Amino acid sequence: MAEAEAAIERLAAAPAEEGLLMRDIWLLRLRALVARARGDEAAYRDDRDRYRDMAKTLGFEGHIAWAEAMT
Repeated sequence: MAEAEAAIERLAAAPAEEGLLMRDIWLLRLRALVARARGDEAAYRDDRDRYRDMAKTLGFEGHIAWAEAMT
């Protein structure tokens, strides 16, 4: 779990151009999955909902389907 969290934080901290939406949406998904694995249901729901909202806003059909499957 610690390795996954460290990898997510490295990705989040890596220099990126403004508006790098693909990185941002993946970060939300990964953070939600790690929160769920840790048993942090409040963080999971928050990250999952933000992930779903971003996917819908961007019209990313695959991410929308994945987000909807995250109950």
